[in-house]
Amino acid sequence: MTPRSIPRALGAVALVAAFVLSGCSATTARTTGTNDGEGVIGVSLPAVDDRSWERLGDALGEELRARGYRVDLQYAAGDGRTQFAQAQNMLTKGEDAIVLVPLSTDTLARARTAAVDAGVPLIAAGRDLDGAGAVEAVDPAALGRAQAQALLDAIADAPEPTDVAVFAGSRDDPDATTRHAAALEVLESAEASGAVRIVAGADAQSAAVADAPAEVESASEERARTVLAPSDDTTVGAVLALGDAVTRGVVAALTTPDPRETASPSPTASPEPTEPAERDITPAPRVPPVVVGSGGDAPTVRALRDGVVSATVFVDTREWAVPLADAVEEALAGDPPPDSVAPQPLTVERNAVEAVFLDSAWVRVEDLAD
Repeated sequence: MTPRSIPRALGAVALVAAFVLSGCSATTARTTGTNDGEGVIGVSLPAVDDRSWERLGDALGEELRARGYRVDLQYAAGDGRTQFAQAQNMLTKGEDAIVLVPLSTDTLARARTAAVDAGVPLIAAGRDLDGAGAVEAVDPAALGRAQAQALLDAIADAPEPTDVAVFAGSRDDPDATTRHAAALEVLESAEASGAVRIVAGADAQSAAVADAPAEVESASEERARTVLAPSDDTTVGAVLALGDAVTRGVVAALTTPDPRETASPSPTASPEPTEPAERDITPAPRVPPVVVGSGGDAPTVRALRDGVVSATVFVDTREWAVPLADAVEEALAGDPPPDSVAPQPLTVERNAVEAVFLDSAWVRVEDLAD
């Protein structure tokens, strides 16, 4: 990997904690961790099947427990209604503060209103969906630009303009829209120079694969199977998968059989041909597309190791645990949040899998077994 493959920073992101100043109450909630009376912190993260949130949950729980808090850590399975119910239940149990990585603007608004009514600090994290401030994980525009540039780098030696398909996340996710817009700015410059042709996903609505976060992975797989199917019109030579779940779906489409083509064998055997075929009509094997995705989920890392994915743009969310724990303590004290620096995205290529993902214990060797 060249030094340009892993940029040190794509612009610092200011950290702003959004919280409701209030008194704190005692709790008898079911939690894990210490019992020394520092308080209970509820944490609701989007989904446990996304390694970024799983690793953040582990790291944040460990950091808060090290500071003497008990932790009620829950995952919302990609469903906003479930996440709001989790936050409401944390308030009902009298937990001292809530950290919420919201799935939607509506979820955040409802949870924030409930927290105000309960007099409990709510720290919005990951995305500033309502303009009230949040502890930011990473700028989605920086992710989009990094992914688009990684794609252009991967196809730089292509002899002809490359047909590019762009897949984004759910239509109700403002981060997905922001990431798509930033990526298209980069790709459109390359399109103007004749290096690429954007044949799918040129606008946010057509790029979005689903209407809700929980549907993104399966919808991405279906979209990829359709777009990448052999066609007389275009041959997609590159795919930009803007999102971790989007990337998992694209990888599944490229590495597993298409269930739509799996049919039960006919009970009647086909008759033997009476004459040998006069010529070989087997189509030439299709050249797989260049794929640039995001995240460090096991299927993505395995696909990167095996050459199915050319690069992934990765953020180590474990680095986010300390700033979030600091924001919790400042919110409980009624003080302004401390300044910090969000973890920065890295563009990771195949030859850095061991250094970035295995040596850091983000994934284990057994996670990558076929």
